[in-house]
Amino acid sequence: MTSDRWNKLDINEQLSNIDGEVRRLVRARNNYRKGVAKEDHTLSYMNKIGELIRLTCEDPKNARRKEELIAEENEIGRWLNDEVDDDYILRYWAQYTDAIS
Repeated sequence: MTSDRWNKLDINEQLSNIDGEVRRLVRARNNYRKGVAKEDHTLSYMNKIGELIRLTCEDPKNARRKEELIAEENEIGRWLNDEVDDDYILRYWAQYTDAIS
């Protein structure tokens, strides 16, 4: 995704896209851990989420939201390190999305 295309989306659309990637991330890791998937795609989803958060932070209309977005990325890192569970990160993201929109 280019920044020009990303910046045309409003914040709700941007967050919705990131939310979709977070949900895919959780599902992919769980499928790998359960043996449903033979390959672990966690890193590729983390990279995609990081890129989308970076693009969202760099979008001029979101300048005041940078700290919130970085906090969300940190929570995803906590999930990745098994400091919080799947339900937590999915609820956390939903609350964050509701609060920011």
